[in-house]
This record gives sequence, C-alpha cells and structure tokens, in this order.
Amino acid sequence: MKVTAIVTEFNPFHSGHGFLIKKAREITKADLVIALMSGNFVQRGEPAVFDMGIRVRAALSGGCDMVFELPPAYALSSAEGFAYGALSILSGLGADSLVFGSESGDIKALSDIADQLYFESPEYKDALKKGLKEGLNFPSAREKAINELLPSLEGTDILNNPNNILGIEYLKAIRKLGSSIKPYTLRRVNSSYHSDPKGNVSNITTYSAEELRNRLFTAKESNAVSSLKFPGLEYITEAAEKEGIVGRDSLTPLLLYVLLDEGIKERLNKAAVPEDLSNRIMANRYFSGSFSEYCALIKTKNITYSAVSRHLLHVILNMDQRKQPDTGYVRLLGFERKAEPFLNELVKRSSLSILSNSSDIKNYLNRVSKDEERSLLSLNDHLYVDRVYDILREDKKRREHPLPPEISRQIVIGVSS
Repeated sequence: MKVTAIVTEFNPFHSGHGFLIKKAREITKADLVIALMSGNFVQRGEPAVFDMGIRVRAALSGGCDMVFELPPAYALSSAEGFAYGALSILSGLGADSLVFGSESGDIKALSDIADQLYFESPEYKDALKKGLKEGLNFPSAREKAINELLPSLEGTDILNNPNNILGIEYLKAIRKLGSSIKPYTLRRVNSSYHSDPKGNVSNITTYSAEELRNRLFTAKESNAVSSLKFPGLEYITEAAEKEGIVGRDSLTPLLLYVLLDEGIKERLNKAAVPEDLSNRIMANRYFSGSFSEYCALIKTKNITYSAVSRHLLHVILNMDQRKQPDTGYVRLLGFERKAEPFLNELVKRSSLSILSNSSDIKNYLNRVSKDEERSLLSLNDHLYVDRVYDILREDKKRREHPLPPEISRQIVIGVSS
C-alpha cells in the first residue's frame, strides 16, 4: 500500500486543494492520499472559518481519502514547528511520500537550501555572521548567505515566499527525523481572476483560501463565491448560511478578558511570550479595540503580525508552550468509504495511537495518565482548545447548531461517487 500525504488547513477547501490531491495521487501512484489538517485554529494565529467537520466533508468530497488532525500545539507554531510536527506524525503513520505546493516548484533548489540550513556548514555560518555584522536582519543575512553558497539561486527570491519557506522546513524536518518519506513539490498557481479599477470581480476561475475567506466575510461577494464550481463547495456555502463564519475578530471578547486578568503575567510566562512582546502587552492592557487592531498595535519590525497573533492565541487558550507536545497519538477525523479497506493496514503500520471515537480517546487518556513522568501538552489540552472554538461562534448560530463535545465528535464517513 502506497500512502501519500499532504499537509493543509483547508481554510476553507477550494479548487486548488482538489488539484493538489489529484496531482499527488498521479505523480506518486498512491493507493491512499491522506491529509493532515490543522484543527479549529490555524497557523496564522486565528480560528478556522468553519469547524473541522465541515472542512473534512469538503475535503473528502474533493478527492481526499482520509483526513487526520494536526494537533493545535503544532498547528499554532512557527513554520519550523508546524513542519516538524507534521512530519513527525506522518512518519509515525507510515506515509511513503509528501506532496506540497510551493511558489518555486523546484524540489532540487528547495532541497539544496534545506541542506545548507539544516547542516549549517562552516561556510554557511561564516557567510551568515558576515551579513549580520553588516547590519542585515536575520532573514536578509540568511538569504545573502544562501546566495553566496548557491549562486545559481541568486535572484530567484525563493526565501521571500511563504510556501517555499514552509517547504524548506518540511525538508529540514525529514532530515532531522531521519525519515524515509520522499518529498515532491508542485508549483502553486496564483488564483486567476480579473477585476476592474473599482475592484469588481469578473471571469472568476478560482480563488485562493484567503480570497475565499475575504469574500465569505463580505455579503456582496456571496453570489460570486456561490457561482464557483468545484467539489466540496456546497459544504462551504451551506455552512456559511446555517452555522455562520468564525473570524480573527471573534477572539476580541476573550482577548479583552485575558488582558484584564490578574493572572496575565503567569499566562504570558506559560505561553513563553518573548520578553519584548510581553512588555508591550503589559503596557497596553487597557485596550478597547478588536483583536486584529491589537495585533497591529503591538507588532514590531522584528515580530510579525502573524507571530503576534499566534502568541496572543497561546495566551488566550492558556497553552503551556514550555512543554513538548504529546506525539503518541493522532486523531482520524474522516475517511471515504472506498478507503475503508486500507484503514486496518494503516493502523498496523502506524507507531501512533489512531484515535477515531470517544472510546479511543478515553482509553488513551487512561493509559497516559498512569505515566507520572509525562510533562507533555496532553490530549486533554487539545480537547480544551477545541471546546473554546465553539464559544467563538455567533450566539444564535451556536444555539441552533451546537457543536458536539470534542470527545464525542462523530467521525466523518464520505460516500464515494
């Protein structure tokens, strides 16, 4: 059985994801294409627009065979932590290959850079130090060092593109883990649409996840989104209407409460917030705007908006960043009926506990609770984070369509066409 994996957020699922799944199956000749998907909170430091169940249904409809969850401890990490966590889980599941999108589309170039950054040869270290002494910030000094050591890549701008950077981190993680997973990359194609000088969209062929999010939040664009045609779209439009959309600023009430909490310093320490950012937070405790406005207020030249947002979310969710994540389990969120025969084989080859129902979760919690020496971010922390997500939904929508407690969440089973 050949297992190919993709790592994704499906926030929300769109036609580009469907293309990635299709090509991943083709180029690796996979029997099974699995997705490792961020849960209810995503790497930009914000809640997913729809809960996991909706995004899983869309993914299965769009061609994915199985969907597992990337735990929040990794999903809410930097690119390096995100990639390392994902590859740790995929290695534990016994995946044979990984397919990811990148702006470059050149696996050799990305691999050459990953080698330089992971092995850190004396030549690389010297070139990096030289750039830093010249007054360059770290990313610029790193890019200059790479260009000196790999002159054929000079001018390619590889290290200035987010998906290239994440891809490089996947490749570094493969090296660090000594994993046998074979990596492939597909060149990402930007969304293709045309707009007039006033920004009106016409001739739409596809949207990126960010563009879909923006248009879902704008009522006048809802018809434009509905006019798109790709598998899984019906789950997105139906959920937007029935359950509402969760956004970054849904976090505002929780943020304002946490800022006024007398235990704020303890929370900041527990979340391992850098000292300079912690000081800025303490200096701006009596803030009365939105979550996004607060991020913009306290970000600095050296701490990006997304990094600020992630740190604040760690504080809000009371996540203990001083602990290492528990890597002994993975949650199965859904699978296509046609892929069910492969599930038993995947369970046999996996070194992880695959949790798919409340009984699995309770048994795992009982087992690990007996280990007094464990000081890890636990499955209980994971379940708590997911419960907070339901609080963020619009009150009316939450009452009409309540999410089940995470421990009793039903696995999604797709019906193959």
